[in-house]
Amino acid sequence: MQSIPTAKSTSEVTLNHTQCEKIVGIVSMMKPSAAFYRRPYLQGAGSHETQFRMHFFAVAICHQTYSLHHKAKNLFGWDFIEEVFLQLAADASPLLQPAWLAGASIDEIIALLSAAFAEDAACSLDRLPERAQLMQQAAEVLLRDFGGSVEMLFSTSHYQLINPQQSGLYHVMPHCEAFADPQQKKTTFLTKLLEDAGLVKIGDPENFIPIMDYHMQRVLLRTGCVEITDSTLRDQITRQQPLSTDEPLRSRCIEAMRLIASLSQQSVTRLNDIFWALGRSCCNHTLLCRDGHCEKSPCTLTQIYKIENHSQCVFQQICKGAADPEYQNLWEPRVQTHFY
Repeated sequence: MQSIPTAKSTSEVTLNHTQCEKIVGIVSMMKPSAAFYRRPYLQGAGSHETQFRMHFFAVAICHQTYSLHHKAKNLFGWDFIEEVFLQLAADASPLLQPAWLAGASIDEIIALLSAAFAEDAACSLDRLPERAQLMQQAAEVLLRDFGGSVEMLFSTSHYQLINPQQSGLYHVMPHCEAFADPQQKKTTFLTKLLEDAGLVKIGDPENFIPIMDYHMQRVLLRTGCVEITDSTLRDQITRQQPLSTDEPLRSRCIEAMRLIASLSQQSVTRLNDIFWALGRSCCNHTLLCRDGHCEKSPCTLTQIYKIENHSQCVFQQICKGAADPEYQNLWEPRVQTHFY
């Protein structure tokens, strides 16, 4: 069997400060739409604890949702997850009950997940055993350490990411395998959602690790904010060849996002709403700069940000990929992971 190549050392993946500074000039001018932060999912359903659980378990299974879609409703990936989990909260579903999840068989959890994500009896949510196991193990941690309460988990952390007592979210959340990413993507994303919903306020936002998923890595590579200087690795990324690890490329992307946040004086969680949306719609298999339209209709970015004219990508004037097919053809690292 052919071995899977490993990503190269940090000297072969570099940060392009000049490109990051150009990005800053654009994101500093972008204004989010207030309606996006008032969408039904953030208004929630049920008690506070039900809302906490809705977000917690939705994020726990949100990774690599390439195939997830509801054609009739034009919902893909995270949008579909939001709709399903909002309904689960409204229905007081067993899928949001830690005691039921801990005591159920994996097949029972799979059956409810499959039904929840079904369209015409077909379910496009893949890797169901893995996602069911992640939900069950997370429920077991909640029951063992926090009386089954996600709200208690957050209050026990004193709404901090890191603290001397080792009770901060970045210390505790990795006890759940679903949130075990060393770069804390799901923990940061969950916390962002809870803040957007008005359920928590983090006391040490300076400790946030930028959310980094595959869409955002793709945008940072194509814009040239992060450069792959090793020709072999660049070829592997371009050809979407499977890799055994996404490091150090993902770490460099996180470093780039920290720099952009610092220079633009914007929070890393708000920047997520630009880069994720842009990668999801404007800079995916379909590129607005090349193809004249976005992957998603309506474009996710225009649903989040007020954009007068979207005939061009917001980064088009400074993006290396807008003019260079070699950058256009860059992709995110292809790794099998439940971290993002």
